[in-house]
Parts: sequence; C-alpha cells; structure tokens
Amino acid sequence: MRRRIIAAAVACDYAALAKLADENGKGLRYSFGDGEGPAAYWRRVEQQGEPVLARMVQVLNLPYAKQGEAYYWPAVHVTNADKDWQAVVGVYPEKQIQAMKQGGTGYLGLRVGISAKGDWQLAAAGD
Repeated sequence: MRRRIIAAAVACDYAALAKLADENGKGLRYSFGDGEGPAAYWRRVEQQGEPVLARMVQVLNLPYAKQGEAYYWPAVHVTNADKDWQAVVGVYPEKQIQAMKQGGTGYLGLRVGISAKGDWQLAAAGD
C-alpha cells in the first residue's frame, strides 16, 4: 500500500489516491472536520498552497513506527524520540517543528497510518 500511495501522490493522481483510500472500506481519516472525500480535500488544500501530496511522499519515505496493528509514518508521531524529530527536518520548517516540540502536543504534522493488513487508515495533520 505504501508504495502505491507514493506512486499516486508523485503523479498527483487524485483518482488513484481516492481508490486507494477506499480500497478496504471507507475508513480513511484525512481531515478533522466534515469532508468532501480525501481526494477532493487534498486537491483543495493543494490549490490553497499546502503541499500535502509532496509531504505525503516525504513522510512515507521516513522511518516508521509500529503501534498495535498499524504502521505510522513518520515514526515521531508514535515515538516522540529526538532522532525521529530530526527525520522530519525538511518536511516542515524548523520553526514549525520547534513549536510542535515545545507546545507539548507532540508531532502534529502530516502522518500516515496503514494497518498490518494493508488498509490505509490515516493521512491527516493537526490534532
């Protein structure tokens, strides 16, 4: 699943991303509000200047951490370890990373979760 998400995001293929999101049922969390569907949401966010697809590719190429029956990228979302914070430098500006670290909430950037069975479950930023 990870490689297919990366390929679709690199190609900016929203239809393929939507298909992957629903491949194992409609359970992908992609936003913390009402949504028009993940592909429409990501397209709108991209048009507003947020490089969500590029970040998705960046994040999925970072180390992961397993929690329960799911794998999460980047690992810092689960571990909060200094080495994992270093891995997200370049995905977000240093100032934004420092604000997350100092805010006490942990990593709130884009994170992606895929179950051990290959179900894409999470692709969201924020808290």
